[in-house]
Amino acid sequence: MSANSIPTPQRHLTIEHRVSGDGTPMLVCHGRITSETSGQFKSEVKSLAPQHQQLLADLSGVDFVDSSGLGTVLAAYTSAKSAGCELKLVKVHPYVKDLLIITHLSAILEGQGQ
Repeated sequence: MSANSIPTPQRHLTIEHRVSGDGTPMLVCHGRITSETSGQFKSEVKSLAPQHQQLLADLSGVDFVDSSGLGTVLAAYTSAKSAGCELKLVKVHPYVKDLLIITHLSAILEGQGQ
C-alpha cells in the first residue's frame, strides 16, 4: 500500500454521549452499523432509554448500515419504545437516509424537522 492510497472507510463504530440544545440525550455515532457493530448501538440505546422520554441518535458520521444493522436499529427503536422512550435518528448521512427511504422506515425512525 502506498503512502498516497485512499484511506479505507471506518469499519468499527464509535458512540459519543452528548446532550442536545434542549437537554435531550444524544448518541453521536461514527463508522458503520453492521452485524459486527450493531450490538453496541442497541446496548447504548437500551442502557439510556429507561431514564429518558426521548433519545436522539446522530448518524451524520455513519456512512453504511447493512441489513443486520438496520434490523438492530429497528429493534433498538422498539426496545426504547417499550421502555417509554422515543428513539429518533437525526442528521442522517445521505447514504443511510436513502436506505431508510427505500425500506419505508424514514417516517418512523427520523425526527421531524431534524
